[in-house]
Amino acid sequence: MNNLIIALVLGLTAIVAAQTTHDPNYCYSFDSVRSQQARWADRTSNNDARGDSVNPNVSSCTPARFWLYMRHGDRLPSTNDINRMIPFSTTQYNNIINAYNQGRSFLCHPDFVTTNTWSWDPNITVSIEQFLTVSGWNMVRNIASRYQAAFPTILPRTYDRSRFIFRHTDRQRTQATVRAFSDGLFGENAYRNVVFTEPPTPDPLLRPHDNCPLYDTASNTEVERARWQNTAEFQTTLTQINDKLGLTGGQRLTARQTRTMWELCQFHQLWEPHIDAPFCGAISPFNNLRLEYFEDIDEYYTSGYGLNPVRLAENLNCPLMQDLLTFLTSNDPNDETVKIYSTHQTAFQLFLVSLGVFRDTTPITADNFAQQANRLWRTSVISPMATNIAVVRYNCASGGDDVLFLMNERPLVLPGCQSNGLCKVSHVVTLYSRFINANCDTLSCSAN
Repeated sequence: MNNLIIALVLGLTAIVAAQTTHDPNYCYSFDSVRSQQARWADRTSNNDARGDSVNPNVSSCTPARFWLYMRHGDRLPSTNDINRMIPFSTTQYNNIINAYNQGRSFLCHPDFVTTNTWSWDPNITVSIEQFLTVSGWNMVRNIASRYQAAFPTILPRTYDRSRFIFRHTDRQRTQATVRAFSDGLFGENAYRNVVFTEPPTPDPLLRPHDNCPLYDTASNTEVERARWQNTAEFQTTLTQINDKLGLTGGQRLTARQTRTMWELCQFHQLWEPHIDAPFCGAISPFNNLRLEYFEDIDEYYTSGYGLNPVRLAENLNCPLMQDLLTFLTSNDPNDETVKIYSTHQTAFQLFLVSLGVFRDTTPITADNFAQQANRLWRTSVISPMATNIAVVRYNCASGGDDVLFLMNERPLVLPGCQSNGLCKVSHVVTLYSRFINANCDTLSCSAN
C-alpha cells in the first residue's frame, strides 16, 4: 500500500475515533487539538497536510532535476462566496448574536465573543476575488525554502534564467504563487528579477479542462450532492448546528447557509492562523466530517474517479504527463533543470487521476459515508491550499536513473514503486508510456 496512504489511514483512524459523537457543548476556543482543521476540505491549510521533513537521501545517486506542480496558496473567497457571505454577515449573523443574548444558544462564551466582535471586511470585494492572501504568500514561500533546504544543489539561492522555468495560469492567485515560490528560493522581492512564462490562451498544460465540451457534460455532481444533503445523517448535522446556535423557525440555517458559515470560519482561520476565527465553535468536529464529505462527493464526481467516463479524467492532463516524462528522460545540458508550475484545484485533482493514485476500491456515494471513513479520495488531504507534487530525478553513474515522488513533502508511491516514493525512471516511463507519443490535441478531450 502507498506509504503516504498508510500514514494517512492511521492518522484518520485516530481522528475519526475521537469524532464519533456530536458534543453539543463543544468549545472551539478551549480545544487545543482542533482536529477538524485538518479536515476542512480544499480550504485546509497546507501546514495541516504536509509531512514534517523531506529525506533527500533516499537514493545514493545525485539529485539533478526538480519538477513541481502545485495548487495556489491561500486566497480570498470567490465572487459567489462573497455574494453569499455579505448577506450572511448581516441577517444570519444578527440572528446568531440575538439567539445567544436571549439565552437560546449553546455557544461557549469565548466562542461567542470571537463571533460577536467580528464584522465583514469591506475591503474584500469581487474586484479582488480569489486573490492570493498574505498568509498564502508566506505559506508558499516557506514550502520553497523547505524544498531548497532538502535539495540545495538543484535549487540554489541564486537565480539563473537558463535553469529555471516558472509558469502560472492567467489568474492572479497562481501568478502570485510562483512569485512567492521564487522569493522562497532567492530571497525577499527576488521575484522582481525572475522571468515568468506568460500563460497562453487556451492553456492545455495548466488548465486542461477549460476547452473540453466532453468534460463539461461529464462533470455533473448535482444528483449525488443532493442525495447526500437529503440523508438523515446530513439533516441531523444541520439540526445539531442550528440547535447549537439556538436558531428557531425561519431563522434556522439552510444547508447552503451552514456551508457559508463553515467557509467563513475556515477562511478567517487561514488568513490569521494564530487568532481564533469566528463561527468555528458552531460546528463540532463530528459535524465537520459530514460537511467535509459534501465537498469530497462534489469533487470526486467533478475531477476525480467519479467522473464518467473516468478515462476522460485520465486523458485531460496528457500535455502535463508528456511534459513530466520528457523532463525526466532528457539529458540535454541546455535544458532547464527546474520547472515550477502553479495551477488550480480541479487540474491538480485530474493529475492525480492521470497518475492513478488515491483511488478507492468502492466509489464514494451518498449512501456509504460510514464505510468511507478512511477513504483515499479526501480533499483535505489531496488538495489543501498549496498542495503540491514534487518530482526529483537522480542521476546514477551506473545508469538506471532514480526518481523520487513527493506530495506535500511526504513520499508519494506510484504503482510498482518503493514505499519511500523512490522509483526508476524507466519504470515511470513504462507506467505512463501511452502518453509519450500521443497526440494530446486529440487524446486530451477523449475517453479513448
